[in-house]
Order: sequence, then structure tokens, then C-alpha cells
Amino acid sequence: MAVLAIASLTTWVGCKKTLLPVPRNSNTETTDVRSLNVAGGDAMFGRTVINTADVPALCGTVTVKNFFKNSANYGTITVGNDATDYYITISGVPGASLKDIRLYAGTEVGIPVNPGNGQPKHNDFPVQENYSAPYPANWSLKIPIAEVGSSFWISVRTSFQTASASHSIWSEGLLFPPSNNGSKFQVTQQSCIVDEGCGLGQGYWFGNGNHPWPDVNGITAGDVTIGGENYTRAEARAIWWANNGNCPGIPNAKKAFAFVAAIKLSGTSVIGNSALWNDVAIADAWLASLDRLSPDNICSHPDASAAVMQAVGRIGDWLDAHDCD
Repeated sequence: MAVLAIASLTTWVGCKKTLLPVPRNSNTETTDVRSLNVAGGDAMFGRTVINTADVPALCGTVTVKNFFKNSANYGTITVGNDATDYYITISGVPGASLKDIRLYAGTEVGIPVNPGNGQPKHNDFPVQENYSAPYPANWSLKIPIAEVGSSFWISVRTSFQTASASHSIWSEGLLFPPSNNGSKFQVTQQSCIVDEGCGLGQGYWFGNGNHPWPDVNGITAGDVTIGGENYTRAEARAIWWANNGNCPGIPNAKKAFAFVAAIKLSGTSVIGNSALWNDVAIADAWLASLDRLSPDNICSHPDASAAVMQAVGRIGDWLDAHDCD
């Protein structure tokens, strides 16, 4: 598993000292070469510091650790994930702002420690953020899940600035033996349950149930637009019920037409995902390349490409797996 490492150049943006990525093998003095030599893997350059307001909704249960000193809490570190990334946010409590951050995220064996007493070497941590007044209230980092895997460790020491003093504090976590100084904690990826909605299949819309069709194209109730053509309920059902006796199997055009229609007629019940809507677009674009479908010409249209029919097959699979009935 790779270790989160930030090689950096230092610049000033306003009153904030910002760390900017530098290329590998750079001779720049501020390159964090320490991160290239820790156990657990080569440096990682996929991290992105983001605005805390841009942290999305997170999956499952987030990990929250406090920063306590003499029983007083000065802030929190929150860690969670969406489907693709982890998000680490450090925030001060009211009256406490961030003065500096020393953070490591990666394998447990990769945490820089003093070999003599096991004490963590926070000044060797890859993330080294330093601020001057006015100090920020929070800070967030995005890390691709692919770079640290389904489980990783964090060790963090943060300095909080109050009106009267600065307090350097380790987060809650396991102590480092034998020094019993510093702390670390483990984060595990949370499962994301994505609601893709549901759809009603071609049997519902075209079968013998005589279900009414909704207005899904904003033109006429009961019409559906497929391949750039508007079809009434009666026209579409006639295509579906057309005799296939003269066709070598069910025509590609009929399959594509029925599955695209089922998705569109299901309306807002279908949330889907980007892959589903991409498949619908592929099938719809192919249907747009054909003459307007009718019961009389349904057998005469050319076969679709393998890619189109694979997309049609995936639409059918999605409908089978997300049936509203």
C-alpha cells in the first residue's frame, strides 16, 4: 500500500503558507524527500487540499477524533469517504484556530518514529502546514481510495491558536510504545449504498396490462421520444407486438427500442448511474440513425454493432436488477 506523501514547494498566498507539489527527483531544497524513504511504499502525489465546504456527503460512519489537552477539547479530526476518495478535515472548536498541522496517512509501519523510544517524528510527517494570522478554522484533504486502500493509519499533531496561547496537541488514538507519546488511529473504508432508483420493464409498458403511459417528453401525454422520433403509445406498442416471423430472431432495433422506452417511460423513478445513462445514449443514438420504426419495417433495419447491443443488454440487466414491481 502506498504512503501518503506530499513533496512540496513553499509559497505564500495571502497570509497562508501553502505547499505546492514539485516533481520527483527535484533538487529543490524544500522537497520532502523523507516521504520517499519511509517504509510502506513510494511517495504519492494524488492528494488535494480542498475547501472544507466542498467535502461531499460521506458514506457509512465517519471516524471522529478529538484533540484534548488537560481535559479541554480544542478541535476534531474527521475522516470519511465517498465512493472514490477519503476526506480528512481538521477543525478547531469555537475560539480555537489552526496554527499548524503535522499529518501522516498511510501504512502503520510507514509512520516516521524515533528508533530508540518509538516516539513519532512529527516534523518528518509528509503534511507540513503552517499558518499565520488570521488563522483558519478548518482544513481538508482529499485522498484517492486507490492510493491508500481500504484501510490506513493516521498520525496527526495540530497546533491550535486561542486568544491567549498556542496549544500543540496529538489527536485521540493509540499511544506509541514504549514512549507512550504521540498517537495514531486506523481508518477503514465505509461501504457506499447508492440509491439508483428503479424502473418498470418492457413487459409492464408493452404487455397486456394496459397500463397508461405518462407524459415523459413534455409534448403529449403518452408519447415517448426515441431516436429523435415521437411515438404514441399505440404506435410504440404496435412495434413491440409486430410479428417477427420474417426476422431471424428478435430484431436489434426492436430490442433497443423497447429497453430505451422502458427507461424513459419509468421517468423519475430511474436515478441510475453514469454507466446506465451512457448506455441509453448509445442505444438512442443508434436508433436515431435508422428510419422511423414501424411494424412494417421492423425486420428490415440493419443489425447494430456489438457495442450497441452490449449497451442494450446492460440496460436490460439494470432493469432486471432494479425492478419497481
